[in-house]
Amino acid sequence: MPIAYSVDRERRWLFAVAEGEAGFSEIATHLRKERDDGGLPFPELIDATRATVALSGAEVRRVVDLLRDLARHGALGPTAVVVGDDVSYGAMRMLEILVEDVCAVRPFRGRLEAEEWLLAAELEASGPNGSGDRSGP
Repeated sequence: MPIAYSVDRERRWLFAVAEGEAGFSEIATHLRKERDDGGLPFPELIDATRATVALSGAEVRRVVDLLRDLARHGALGPTAVVVGDDVSYGAMRMLEILVEDVCAVRPFRGRLEAEEWLLAAELEASGPNGSGDRSGP
């Protein structure tokens, strides 16, 4: 199932919901839509509690390559992914480690913790004078 999302332009945040099986195709389509909508630099909260991240090792590397390519063209905002199972958590944790030099992606078990992390990342990125980049913590 595709990943549905909305952009809060005033707050400069993205909110997404993933349901069913989320493989490379769904993730790539989602990222490209975000790019086309100008939302990649925004912090993003993804509710994937009703989804299963279905990525092989090779597909995780393809996601990493895609994120690296997107980062060459502009900043990527921090992304918090709230997951509902151990397999999804493990896949997202692997992705987090592989892209930590490019962007901030972190899995969470609960929405509140994810939102707090995104708020902290946003504050850190804005810095004391509000002029920092939005590439994550």
